[in-house]
Order: sequence, then C-alpha cells, then structure tokens
Amino acid sequence: MKRLIPVLAALAVLSCTKEIQDNIPALPQQTLEAKLVGGSNGEIAPGSLLVKLDEASLENASAVFTDMDITVSPAIPIRPRNMEVARKYGLHQWFTIEFDKQIRPEKMAEKMALNPAVRSVQYNRYLQPVRAEEAFPFDPVPVTKSGGLIPFDDPYNNSQWNLVNDGSVASGAVEGADVGVKDAWRLTGGDPSVIVAVFDCGVEFRHEDLKEAVWRNEAEISGTADVDDDGNGFIDDKYGFNFVNCFAIDNDYAAGALEGKTQPAVDGNSVTSNKGVGHGTHVAGIIGATNGNGKGISSIAGGTGNGDGVRLMSCQIFEGSAYTTDAQSAMAFIYAADNGACIAQCSYGNYNPIADDDTYLNGGMLGDVEIKGSPIENAALKYFLDPANSNHESLEGNIAVFAAGNHSNPYSCYPGALPYVLSVTAFGYDWLPGGYTNYGPGCKIAAPGGEWQGVAGTYSGMILSTGVQASIDGGYPGYDTGKGQSKNYVYMQGTSMACPHVSGVIALGLAYAKKIGKKFTREELTSLLLTSVNDIDQFNDGGTKEFNPPFSTTQTVSVDMGRFKGKMGTGAVDAWKFLMAIEGTPSILVKAGSKETVDLSQYCNLYDSYTINIDEASRNSLGLTSDPVIKDGRLEIECTKIGAGKITLSSAVGKDSEKENGIGEMAYSREISIVSRPYAAKNGGWL
Repeated sequence: MKRLIPVLAALAVLSCTKEIQDNIPALPQQTLEAKLVGGSNGEIAPGSLLVKLDEASLENASAVFTDMDITVSPAIPIRPRNMEVARKYGLHQWFTIEFDKQIRPEKMAEKMALNPAVRSVQYNRYLQPVRAEEAFPFDPVPVTKSGGLIPFDDPYNNSQWNLVNDGSVASGAVEGADVGVKDAWRLTGGDPSVIVAVFDCGVEFRHEDLKEAVWRNEAEISGTADVDDDGNGFIDDKYGFNFVNCFAIDNDYAAGALEGKTQPAVDGNSVTSNKGVGHGTHVAGIIGATNGNGKGISSIAGGTGNGDGVRLMSCQIFEGSAYTTDAQSAMAFIYAADNGACIAQCSYGNYNPIADDDTYLNGGMLGDVEIKGSPIENAALKYFLDPANSNHESLEGNIAVFAAGNHSNPYSCYPGALPYVLSVTAFGYDWLPGGYTNYGPGCKIAAPGGEWQGVAGTYSGMILSTGVQASIDGGYPGYDTGKGQSKNYVYMQGTSMACPHVSGVIALGLAYAKKIGKKFTREELTSLLLTSVNDIDQFNDGGTKEFNPPFSTTQTVSVDMGRFKGKMGTGAVDAWKFLMAIEGTPSILVKAGSKETVDLSQYCNLYDSYTINIDEASRNSLGLTSDPVIKDGRLEIECTKIGAGKITLSSAVGKDSEKENGIGEMAYSREISIVSRPYAAKNGGWL
C-alpha cells in the first residue's frame, strides 16, 4: 500500500478543550479569527492543518477545496468502532489538510477560513510537555521472602512506603501515610478484565516485573508482521500502540490502518536518563507490576501471584524529546476506547496557567497569550468517556485520571481540572503536600507522590517503581550496574507518580465490584472514591516546611504549608475504604492506640443483644488484644495498630421465649468496617 501521510515525531500535552461545535449555526464571518480553535502558540507541524467541515460537505471533502494544491484526508484515519458516538462528538467532521511545507501554516489557515464549508480551523501543533521527572538510582536492600509489611515475596517492596508506611522510611515519616492498600489485598488483588491505558512514554513489555502484566493483543502477537491481523485498523499493535512514530496507510475509513514501532529501543545510558520508555514504565509499575512473582516490587492492582492482576495497555504519546501532534493524541484516546481500556492513566497536562474552565474550553487571553480550545482532543476524550463505549462489566462509561501538575500553582493543570475527569495532587510520607504539587480549584483527590529528602544518594522519600535504564554495557535488561544499583527499578517523584496510585485504586475497585457482582456509573464510582479518603489536613499545622528543589542538595526553599489546607482535593485516596464503599459496608474511623467508644446507632440498635465476631486477619490488622464489646449501647474497641478490618454484629429476633418449642427466631447481622488511623474523626467516627 502507498503510505500517504508520514507523521513527524512529536508529543502532545493534551489540551483538551472547547466543547464540540455540532449544532451551531453557520458563522457569519468567514475569517480565521472567527474560526480558529486551539490557538497559535506552540510549535506547529509544517505543511499540515486540521479543519472541521460542515455535515453537507462530508461526502466529498476534496471537492470543498477546488483549485488548491492540497491533500485532504480524515484526521482520524481509522474508523472508530462506535461511529454513532464518534458522530455525536463531531469526530467524523475533522480532516487533515496537507500542503507544501514551504507555505506558512498561518497563511493556509487564512485561506481555509474563507471557505464557508469550513466550520473550524486548528493548527496541528506539537505542544511542549510538562518536564518529566528525573529518575534516581535505587540501591537494593532485598527481602528474600514474604513476611514483611507487604504480603508478597517481591524483594524490593520493603522500600515502598507509598503502599505500606510504618513510619520507618525516614525521620518525620508518619505511619499510615500511604494508599491504604494492604488490607484491601485481602479482598482482591486485581483482575485481568480491568485494562488500564497508560498515556505516556511506552510501557516496557520486556521488563521482568511487567511482562506478565501488559495487555496482549494475541492476534497480532501470533500473527504476521506488517499485517493488521485483528482488523482493528492498527498494524502490529501487540501491547498497545506507539502514536509518536506512526503513519497512516490508505487514509480511508474503510481500509485505513496505522502502523508504528510497538516499543522504541531502550534509550539512555545514565541512571538519570528519562527518555524512551522510562516514565511510562515507572507509572505502569505503580499500577500493576506483577505481585508475588519473587521479583522487583509490588503494585496496587498487580494481583496475588496467580495471574490475576490488571492489564496495562501502552498508548505511547511521548518518546524522549519527541511527541505526538493534536490529531495523534486524539487517536490514542479512540484506540484505548476501541480496544478495551476502561481507565485512562494520564500523567501529563497543559502547562499554561489556565485557571478557569471557560478559558480552557472556549478561549481567552492570558496576558499577551491567546488560549483557545482544541476540539479534536476534547472530542476524543469525550468519546473515551462515553457510556456507549463502556469496557468493563462493572462500569458504565470509562474513567480518565490526570496529574494535577508540578508547578506549585493554586489550581490544577488541564485537562485534569475538567469536571468530568480526575486530577490528582501529591503528598509525601508525612502526609504533607509535596512542595511541587499544584493544589486548589480543579484538584479532586490526593495520593502519594513522594519528596526528595535533599541528601545526595538518599531517595527513599520518593516513589520506587519499575524503570528502564541501559546497563553499563549497554544491554537490556541491565539488572545491575556492578555498583549495587538496580537500573530496572528507580525512584521518581511528582504528581505523575501520585496519578497512577489513583488509577490503581480504581482498577482494584472495579476488580472487586466484578467479584461481588456490582455495577456503577462513572459518576457513582467517582463519588464513592472521593468520599473514601483520609483527612491529610490533620497533619498540616499551617506552618512552613523546608524543601530541596529538584536535584539540588544545597539550595532549600521554604514552603508555606498553610496554602495547601483544604485544597488538595477531598483527601487522600484509601483503597480499603473505597472497597468498603463499593461493597456498601460503612467504615468507622477510630484512633489507634487508645480505647474508642463509637456510636453505631445509625446502623443498628445496639441495645439489642449482639454477638461480635471478627476474623483473624482483621484482628491482626487492627492489633486487637481484646475483643470489642457493646457497653451502654455503644461499641468499645481498642486498636493498637494502623490497619483496617470488619466486625460482624449478630443477633436474632422473633423467638417465643415463653415456650421451649414455640415460634422460632430469625437471625440477622450487620457488617461494619473499622479503620484504625493515627487521628480521630471530628464527627465521632462516621466517614
């Protein structure tokens, strides 16, 4: 086949945006100013524009531009699986216009705008990403068998405070400042039916801790090279697709196909290199590195060692200094929706200081910079989220999770700030916000993102996960440098690391919902997530904290912690509480280390004669040295550990106590989740 559209390597920070203009009347002004969307800032792909045509012109798009030396082809060259939804968001109306690269795109855009059939004009831009976090070396101190804080035999999980924090990672660390997943693993470790699409650098499918976790397109893996074996429009998409290095073939909805390097070559010769697949591989490991395989790290939803973890689909939009265009990043969301992903993990965002939805969606001025929406990306995001494209039996619709940003700005980056996606802020091992994290409007929830302690060679306050670094001899897997530093596992910090914690917890929640036979809308599930949190403000006294800027061991910055109070989202994500909310079991918060008296009258009448039952796992997790009791109509319990578990209150009603063989009794019970934390709830225990 003839290759019609070579696509230059480039990265998109998704500037998703202006609401799609499906039913607006014809524009009276045929001018670029009236029709331009997406703005003109950022590097523009030479010889290329995006235009949106009116419905009447779609049957013969080329005829719209007579006497012009251009090539017209669909901006989305692959026919989306759900064309009804694609039409709903106007994706079928977008076309790529190609012309002589010597012609300035601005000049061609002016000509396009004069055509009455053109509804919108958008530059096909290469937008600069937020600077990726640098990787720091990991000095392994392996644990050779299970029995530590984390119940899996992965040797490096003793360095993962973000999963289970006992307060020993460093001075100032607070026990329980983690993602609350240890107790959740008793209920589920994940499920392969949950597919998480990682929009990032590529996910290294050869990594020892990820090769069993990556999403596999078996038809392509066992098929013929350079052939679209599964007929999904993408050639050789074995573990996902590389949208950075791809090109369209026979740009036609019926026969179009894309191909590209499924993974780039491993890139980078130093431990601090973050090119190629490093960042995406780190993010993926937090979500779903294989648990219980005796290798590397543990993860939130990586299963229990029985092949039961979630699956990770690589939707590559970054590759070192290369990045996708607007149209390519839009295609990535369509690919994820069409190939089974139910969660979009997006550790990136628009770096422009946009502080309101209207400016982001509909355009405006930021000083001297003009900001306008980008309909094609927003259309593709909405396509992914649409309930008609649901990809999991327990969820109506799909979910997108974004990083809030690492600029210390008092608002989230977009598109995470949009009301229909999640934006994640970051905290450290002391429950305090990371000095880098964005906060305030648009931010939805907080998760572990780590913080460098500022001591050279000491990175344990960061997040440890899977990484890709070339070994000293240049070969992969490069397990050891010869200096005791593993290059397959590295530390990073940032909201990029906080974001996959939330994606992982959602993945765990969907696995559990499937297990117990429940289904939720996206709005219902996110509501449960946002109300199943820990109050991190309890640990913020409003004072200042000294931070080392990234990569500096001498300079310090004094950060006002008070500015973060009440502005990190609803609180810190907690996997156990989320699973309890999915189950429908109320969670009661008690303070560890003291005898607590809790009023449970809203759940049951404690003046009834109850027997209290508690399983051994819950007893051990909560550190119960004596059984809970009911006294004067209230529950008394003393937990000595940070943990979580369930108690069952059992009783009976209806028995005729006057007759030995009279009317029989009806047994009934009520389960209550007990969550032990280092602080007491202000409202008496109910969450």
